[in-house]
Amino acid sequence: MLKILLLTDYSQESERRFLNGFVKYADTQGGCIFYPMSHLISQTRDNSAEIIKLAKKFKVDAILGLWHNINVAEAQKLNIPIFLRTYKRVYDEFPMLTGHYKEFGAYAARFFIDQNFKDYAFIGMKDIIWSISRFEGYSEQIAASRKVKTYKYEVDDFQDEIGEIKKWIHSLPKPVALLACNDFMARQVTEICQMEGIRIPDDISLLGVDNDEFMCNISSPTLSSIKLNFEKHGYEIAETLFKMVRQKKTWPAKIAVEAIGVVERMSTKRKVISDPYIREIVDFITRNYTQEIDISKLTSFIPLSRRAIEMRFKKEMYPHTITSFIMKLRLEQFCHLLESTELPVSIAADRSGFIDNSNFSTIFKKYKGMTPTEYRKKNRQ
Repeated sequence: MLKILLLTDYSQESERRFLNGFVKYADTQGGCIFYPMSHLISQTRDNSAEIIKLAKKFKVDAILGLWHNINVAEAQKLNIPIFLRTYKRVYDEFPMLTGHYKEFGAYAARFFIDQNFKDYAFIGMKDIIWSISRFEGYSEQIAASRKVKTYKYEVDDFQDEIGEIKKWIHSLPKPVALLACNDFMARQVTEICQMEGIRIPDDISLLGVDNDEFMCNISSPTLSSIKLNFEKHGYEIAETLFKMVRQKKTWPAKIAVEAIGVVERMSTKRKVISDPYIREIVDFITRNYTQEIDISKLTSFIPLSRRAIEMRFKKEMYPHTITSFIMKLRLEQFCHLLESTELPVSIAADRSGFIDNSNFSTIFKKYKGMTPTEYRKKNRQ
């Protein structure tokens, strides 16, 4: 079994998906032993000496992960493969996981351009490679297609700059299409907008990157995001790393993460809902559609009769009724689970809100023209 010193941040869903792919390949080769050292990840401190010391102590075959301030000369003396992910520079001396960062930005621009926005903005992080490149791809695509400038704000320290960020968001023309460099930054934007009374998606149509499902689904409204194929590339890195160890040599491989597509949630559903009661109902449904929703109980927090609620909902959300809107959200989630997981159809249906799924295949075929199994086979990543 390979012994691997692992430098990764397990709080990030992207890191966990990447490791899932890595482990899937490792299991085909007899597995590996990880020595997780998340406490050594730092963008400010140079932990090279401690990392190298631990690599020698455990006699690891390779190092994998986020080593931001690597001492190149000392690391090379270990004479083992070191597969890096860094935020501030690219190292030609080591194999790396990178990304088509500019293309992610261009992808987001095309998504917003298709919605016919006139104004575009970007919020990112200073001195971070992938943030800078995402802005470049985004702004260049917008300039080429719309001939307009992209409003930009780069964050150095979010807590220290929150006042300035609020001013910047207020200063943006409305409505505006806003790309955040990642889901964490997009989540901060949703919190500011809640505090400042700025409506998402009516004033700001907001898109993140990474599709961290936990982060996206606890946002209010739920956050649309560009999904990246971390699991696939974790598998590819494992395959490359095992070859390097067996051949006892390292080469400067660069494996680039690719975008799968936009997972659209409520933050980019830019339908202006003028009725405040219906906005409240839509927000409630988008938070609870995976649970059983008793439509009659909506009257417990909306001072209208059920009949009035249904009529006003259909007027604002045409062609959807409350029931069809719930069905739409559940089907979107179910299709996402079919495409991105190995869950059995029955469990995926249950997790999408189809609690009584005895005749679910018939319902699904009515809407999609094929069975869930056929859909999964056709759309599998």
